[in-house]
Amino acid sequence: MMLSTLTALTLAAATVTNTETVHDLEPFGGHVVACTEGGLELFTPAGRPVRVLTVEDGLPSHFCRALESTGDRLFVATDEGLVSLDTRFHVTPVLDVRWQALPAAEDASTPDYVSRLESLAAVLTPGPAYTAFSPRFAGTAEGRLFELGTGRAWSLPGPVRFISDTRDGVDVGTTEGAFSLSASGRLTALRDLPTGPLSFTVTEQGVRIVGSHGEVHAWETESVPLQAVSVPRGATVLREGWAGTRTSGVFLQGKKGWRRVTPTGQLCGNHITALARHQGRLVVGTFDRGACWQREDGKWQTVRTPSLPSDQVLGITSDGVNLYVATTYGLGFHDGKAWTQVAYGARNPVALGKLSVLNVSQVDGGVALVDGRGVSLVTPGASPLSLVKRMPLPKKWSKHPSVGEGAGRFLWMGSEDRGLLRWDGEKWQRFHDGRDLTDNWITALSTDAQGRAVAGTCQDGFSYFDGAKWTRVRTASGLPSPAIVSAALVPGGAVVGTLLGASYFDAGTGEVHALPKLADPRVYAVLPEGDSALFGTEGGLSSAAWKPLTAPALSRR
Repeated sequence: MMLSTLTALTLAAATVTNTETVHDLEPFGGHVVACTEGGLELFTPAGRPVRVLTVEDGLPSHFCRALESTGDRLFVATDEGLVSLDTRFHVTPVLDVRWQALPAAEDASTPDYVSRLESLAAVLTPGPAYTAFSPRFAGTAEGRLFELGTGRAWSLPGPVRFISDTRDGVDVGTTEGAFSLSASGRLTALRDLPTGPLSFTVTEQGVRIVGSHGEVHAWETESVPLQAVSVPRGATVLREGWAGTRTSGVFLQGKKGWRRVTPTGQLCGNHITALARHQGRLVVGTFDRGACWQREDGKWQTVRTPSLPSDQVLGITSDGVNLYVATTYGLGFHDGKAWTQVAYGARNPVALGKLSVLNVSQVDGGVALVDGRGVSLVTPGASPLSLVKRMPLPKKWSKHPSVGEGAGRFLWMGSEDRGLLRWDGEKWQRFHDGRDLTDNWITALSTDAQGRAVAGTCQDGFSYFDGAKWTRVRTASGLPSPAIVSAALVPGGAVVGTLLGASYFDAGTGEVHALPKLADPRVYAVLPEGDSALFGTEGGLSSAAWKPLTAPALSRR
């Protein structure tokens, strides 16, 4: 009997995340657990890092927002659901909610606390991102305060971070201020607060308001600094000698002051927008935290402004000698010795026509620096940059170019409203929806020297060009979303990243295969390497096989 062909896509390597943004801390199971945007990081009571729990351990998302313990279970609120962990850190789903806070457990047993969570979920209006709870109120990331069980609501400046019911009303803390609300609904703001964004912590001495520079004030009508208290800069949570921060991880207080215990040399950021190899090293670009490359010791070395024009990276390319980082404010250029900024309207020796550099690609004759008005072709391997020629885009094509990429003799440009352009070395050719593309709003593009291309759209799937004809894929059972945000050509097809996961397109069969769960479903960068690929997501870096593994046919003896 012949066995049917099996398709298997398996995760090939561990997820890599950054744990330097901390939202909560909780002692549990003989450890101190940090709730970070890169998963749950476990520390010993002495501050030694033990491990990081990620989606591979069963978490629905790396974006942890809040922790609460009932003694035998640790409850974890993430961006993709609420779970609990036992003392061996095994994950159990609890509720499919997107809360960014948890109600206080106080002395509740685990069954009682689960019942409380279910009751709260039943009375909350679906939709808002809830960021703080008290027995009578709920606050949101939009700065709304709701009184549970009534129709009363108030608007406040900044996301709500703290709520405490009082005898005469409620105290409310947001990132921008601290307020007292009377029973009649009258709102009073506290004065002389620290510099925001603010965070709030409850101690045995009362509520403390923590400023972004490490200043601590007491919650009083005339709030005064507590001179004896100092905390790490950017502190988000304080708990019994431990502190979590916005961008520097976890600190432990000792006799000589605060000591960072989160490991250094981490991946520069979790929201990854670009991936490349430079002289054998993996280089990662992020949405708002610059770029970094992996060193031989496994640690990451980060570069940000002022070395780069902007920390928002749009693309990365290497010509083997020089490294090019395209950003929203110009080009970051590294010649092996130093970084140089190149931008329109400033130092601009290569005739860039717009501030944002959309992409950098190696093509025949040079390195193409792509901006919204054309392409500057520069000499590869040269330092300083040397302009070969400037290629303007056709007049009246589009005022809203979105992406660009080239290979061989081909150079492609995508737009938000006019589809695609291709330069073949002699002339420009246009490709539009209806005849060629699923839609004219191009959000992702990958090309090769053989003339192939794959173009993803904002909400209508993707189109694949084999060099002669287009194949349009709006929807498919293996395509988790028609919102395409990244793409990469591979032998025989393409890999596309969407806002709900990644897929492999087999051009020979026309089939689309969903890939396994990655660090985060929002996949913004793909770098194929053999039969696997690196995936840059909004929640970290993953490696997975893109190529279907076909089981050999077995015949009956």
